[in-house]
Amino acid sequence: MKLPCSVVSDLLPLYAEDMVSAETRALIGEHLGGCDSCRSALQAMTAQEPDIQFRMDSAQEFAKYEKKKKRKFGWKVAGLTALAICGFVVVRLLAMGALLSFLSLGGLLSKVETDEDPAHYAQYMGDSAKKEYRDKWGMDERIFPAEISGLDVQDYKMVYYDPWDKQFLSYLTVQYDADAYAAECARLSALGVSEYTGYYGVTGFSDAENPLAMNADAYQGFVYAIRTPDREHCITYVEMIFCNYCYDIDYWDYIPAPYLPQGFDAKPDNAYQTQMMQSH
Repeated sequence: MKLPCSVVSDLLPLYAEDMVSAETRALIGEHLGGCDSCRSALQAMTAQEPDIQFRMDSAQEFAKYEKKKKRKFGWKVAGLTALAICGFVVVRLLAMGALLSFLSLGGLLSKVETDEDPAHYAQYMGDSAKKEYRDKWGMDERIFPAEISGLDVQDYKMVYYDPWDKQFLSYLTVQYDADAYAAECARLSALGVSEYTGYYGVTGFSDAENPLAMNADAYQGFVYAIRTPDREHCITYVEMIFCNYCYDIDYWDYIPAPYLPQGFDAKPDNAYQTQMMQSH
């Protein structure tokens, strides 16, 4: 292990006074052999004259001075040693990712928030949503109904997670009568279907007529509406919005599999993430 100049510089006073371990002395010696700057600093340190001028009138006064100087130097040595050790440990922890892993254990940084009460829908969607839900990485949520009061909601869930970057997962299933269903399908058709196949391994949907509408982004994810599998006049709206080409949550635990596009994979280190990161 090679010591950086910053660590060697802090340890030079101890090295000059022969107050370091044999292992540390060897590491510093190895560094000095190849570093002119640190070697010059050591030479200047060992050659300098005492920076305190004094006149001793007796051997007793001189002994008192020496004792006081050694006590001060001891405290300085202890402080420098503790600082160097702490700095070295922190650097090693950061290098191994251990510190971040420790902080994230047990949800110390953040927790996954879920809500399955349709009465709270307006808190998470549209202009009246709570602040953290108003901008979902610029994704267009017009595919979802503007409001759901009066609708026959069959299933609903909102999931929110913000470890470092916000992540969203929501779905809403609504049962319509025949006329309302036709009108809603027409509204969704007008919104269109953007290109989405190939993103995150997606190949399509089990129903060839799906999706009814799709807003897809190669980086941020999907907002879409589909005909609910095995349900007549029923539509399911889904949004899966994240970043860095993956979810940091076990998304499959929060959404029924039939609502997902076929082939969708946003797990950490997924093939699509690897491909996109390499292309950049």
